[in-house]
Amino acid sequence: MDRHNPQRITTVSRFFLDRPIIEPNRTPERIDRFLKVSTRYLIVLNIVLGIFTLFNLYIYPKYIYEAPAMIIQRSSELYPNEI
Repeated sequence: MDRHNPQRITTVSRFFLDRPIIEPNRTPERIDRFLKVSTRYLIVLNIVLGIFTLFNLYIYPKYIYEAPAMIIQRSSELYPNEI
């Protein structure tokens, strides 16, 4: 294949001429979309973790947790299997 083929040069030139020179920059739109989506996920995650923390710190110890019964101390004598 000849590198200096005029047909090849013409097709390459047409490709570059038909393409728009300035393409719109989509990066700001992508950043805005990423920030919107990540903000929504962070809000939902914050609510879920807040409910979990509220349950573990306030609801469970006050209303659900049952403290173990008090241990009654015996006299100082030892049984044979406690040596």
